[in-house]
Amino acid sequence: MRELALDTFNAKRLSMRQVAETFVMPDSFTLLAGGDHAYVIGPRGSGKTTLLRMLSGPGLEAWRGRDAERFRKQIDYATVFLPADELWASQTSPVIARAAFTAQMLYAFVESMQYRTRADPSVHLPAKFLDRTESELAQQCAEAWSLDGIRPGLVGLLEALDLFITRLAVDAHPLEQHSFFRADSLSLLAFGVRAFNRATREPGRRWALLLDEMELAPASIHEIVTSFVRGGSSDLVLKISMSPFDRYLHFYSRVSGVSPIPGHDFQTIYLSGQSRREIRRLTNGLWEEHLKARGFSKVPLTSALDVRNEYRDSRTRRRGVNAESVIREAYRLDEGFAEWLDDRGISPARLSELTYNQRSASVRKIVPLLVFRDSLLNFREGKPVRRSRKKSLEPFVGADAVTTILEGNPRWIKTAFAQMLNYYDPNTQRVTPGFQYDAVSALASRFESLLRVLPNRQTAAPSVPVIELVDVVSRYLNSRNTSRFNPDPPNGFTVDRRTPAEVTEAITLGLYAGAFVHVRDRRSPAVLTSFEGQRFRLAYLLGVREGKEFPLRLGKDVSLSAVIREAAPARKSDRSINELDLGGI
Repeated sequence: MRELALDTFNAKRLSMRQVAETFVMPDSFTLLAGGDHAYVIGPRGSGKTTLLRMLSGPGLEAWRGRDAERFRKQIDYATVFLPADELWASQTSPVIARAAFTAQMLYAFVESMQYRTRADPSVHLPAKFLDRTESELAQQCAEAWSLDGIRPGLVGLLEALDLFITRLAVDAHPLEQHSFFRADSLSLLAFGVRAFNRATREPGRRWALLLDEMELAPASIHEIVTSFVRGGSSDLVLKISMSPFDRYLHFYSRVSGVSPIPGHDFQTIYLSGQSRREIRRLTNGLWEEHLKARGFSKVPLTSALDVRNEYRDSRTRRRGVNAESVIREAYRLDEGFAEWLDDRGISPARLSELTYNQRSASVRKIVPLLVFRDSLLNFREGKPVRRSRKKSLEPFVGADAVTTILEGNPRWIKTAFAQMLNYYDPNTQRVTPGFQYDAVSALASRFESLLRVLPNRQTAAPSVPVIELVDVVSRYLNSRNTSRFNPDPPNGFTVDRRTPAEVTEAITLGLYAGAFVHVRDRRSPAVLTSFEGQRFRLAYLLGVREGKEFPLRLGKDVSLSAVIREAAPARKSDRSINELDLGGI
């Protein structure tokens, strides 16, 4: 099977037309498109960049979906899209980072002014200069931004900003007296917004700055942004994307009264841990787009990934069908499960006599676990023993399982579907279970490879590798789900106060990559500023890997320190989990 790199569908590397062609609008886009400041929070590949780019003028212009025209009319603010850049993201000097950020932001703003004044009826929010107004506007901005001797017009502004950025990258020292090193960056942008609005006779027009990958930004940029969100100009709104946990999110936990307040000063939009309904809708929509792109007729995902024909025996188990057969077989083979049923006075031969509530509480919820165990285990004298290879692929294939594994992550979905459609049979209009499994398994392997080479931008100190923590947790979950029967084995963990600092550093980077998922509930903080007491799980994609499988469901939690304590005696390696100072754990 020809494999695709995970970054093949990275929105940063695609043209605006390519992004728009396969855009399936999630519910989160409606909230993002509102008039408030907003933070879009999610791991790599969750669609943050796509959402911001589709909110931009060129994105709205290129969009041809059924909701496109409604949003083109609804979004009444112009936009400036600014991706993170190494020139300011990697700076150790806060003043140089500020100058680079300011120059690149203003460059993007001038490009947006050019876009809006383009003589093209398809432009979103087109604007028109009066006679000689463009030159006058450019001169006003040049004076406010301390850019001397520019050529007339917006092109002259771009040339001057480009020259400043180029010189800054070579040697910042000769430029240190420039106002970009000291000025409030967003105040300079707000001036430009007001000047453009006057020049085009749109005094009330609002603008939005779309800041992508803010987790890469240094503290000096975060201070500028958070200060503006709390009390900046009403002419400008910020839409910001970032990792689920950023090293500067502590700005939001201050009690000084000057930091922005989630839910009051800005909206938070989470792209991981979405509802099952939202995940299904997005996955189905992307499936239809992939079929259309390949020239195939429209076929529902549930039909194309149907697996019933492959499991038509006395123990067919799809969607609860013949659950009684699954339970009777497990009762016969699995001593632990038999004791569990006996303790509850449940006879596998009389399941039909149970009430609806009894079946829901003690039967339905355990059938998927029994299917999972049957796939991986043999039973010798009633004791579970790991199989050398899977008996069936059933826990990991089919529309429900594949949708769960891909978690609504657009990059994962597109990569997996591109692989599956290489083996799609137009006659039967199906992808067989083996090819489904090959696609998600290959995706899991590539994701694992990515985790092994992750750069650690969150801290300069040595830390536990993300993949090592992932594997320790995976093996723990696998052992608990494949040992003596437990109706509710752990499938998640809670970070407790005894968790070593090196491990929390790995969680931070793992959240950014999508290896860990924060399990939110109504008590969760609007912005995650501390891990202690918070619930997490592994990405379900990591539960497909051979020898590290775990069920695709959220079970009870275990403290992370307990998981580490069990792994600790195994071996020693450089800065591994096994040589941490576990103290009183």
